[in-house]
Amino acid sequence: MTERSSESRVTGYPGDSFERLFIDLGEHSAHKALLLLTDAIHCQQRDMNAYDWLSGALPGATLKPAFAFGTVGELYRSFVRPTEFARLNALRRS
Repeated sequence: MTERSSESRVTGYPGDSFERLFIDLGEHSAHKALLLLTDAIHCQQRDMNAYDWLSGALPGATLKPAFAFGTVGELYRSFVRPTEFARLNALRRS
């Protein structure tokens, strides 16, 4: 039987996969964008248009068109669901 240590697992930085939702982050980091999006979710801005939220929160950043027409809640779920799925698969494999 082979034991896997937690040190051998590759863990990515959560902001890296968040960048795939954007055409350009402007002068902002993916980490900052993710923090601001999480704050928007906690402030009950889920139904706000993602483009309008982005214009105020991260001036100069550009979302991919498929995400810009949605809501802040949809943008958040677009990031969270694949990330959680990958995390659960990694746990299952260990």
